[in-house]
Amino acid sequence: MGLMRQIFETMGENISKSKEERKREESFVRDNKGTEAICAFMTNLFEKGNAGYNWVKKNKVGLFPVINKESVSLCYMQLGDGQSFSGMKPKDIEVARYSFREMYDWYGLDENCGYDILNSRTQLNVLEDMIKSDVEKLSHIKFCNGFLVKMFQ
Repeated sequence: MGLMRQIFETMGENISKSKEERKREESFVRDNKGTEAICAFMTNLFEKGNAGYNWVKKNKVGLFPVINKESVSLCYMQLGDGQSFSGMKPKDIEVARYSFREMYDWYGLDENCGYDILNSRTQLNVLEDMIKSDVEKLSHIKFCNGFLVKMFQ
């Protein structure tokens, strides 16, 4: 999941940004209609019978969101082959990618609403946390290194 990269980016960003700047960026994402649309779209994907739910149930592998500047990807982690140094670390395998605009259109959000890109690690992290939180509210989904279907569903 590029966890170390994210940690270093966040650490560097936290050092260079004031607390007020971070709060402004967090509230920009939290209070934005675009975030509402994206979270609704992702939650809908994991409703019973929809694409995300069906994929996870069939493959029994967790999907996790990877937030990019202009889109959200759903990925799963493939373990490395262990044959080389680069093969030791796991890889994120993208299953689907949805642009912000695609999700806004699905939600019926006006053309001038939402954001076109997210520019900072703070903004990306806030959106990721909000997606995880909203999808986990589904009674049949849990998050354990990715969204999984709960047993006995």
